Amino acid sequence: MLEERKQQIGENESIFREVNELVRPLDRELMTVLCECGDAACREQLLIAHDEYARLRQDPTLFVLRPGHDFAETEQVEAKHIEYWIVRKRPGLPAQIAREADPASG
Repeated sequence: MLEERKQQIGENESIFREVNELVRPLDRELMTVLCECGDAACREQLLIAHDEYARLRQDPTLFVLRPGHDFAETEQVEAKHIEYWIVRKRPGLPAQIAREADPASG
């Protein structure tokens, strides 16, 4: 059951990341993105610098989410900001799902 939960969390996060990749920022410095957490019902939005988001997208195992929306069993918090946290998928199945579902890889 734990592997199924990890799979579902990874798939949910990848869907939100894919949506965020399609959004074009209206402001040259800031952009609004959807929280990329593993909760399929989450619709919270985050304000992040465009260059910071672009930097995160260079690593398919990094995600941006609302503070407290992390799932310790599948990711670890890398950085905490007031508006958002940056998390890295843990090695194994979580990181594998993130790499396979990365829009930049296809």
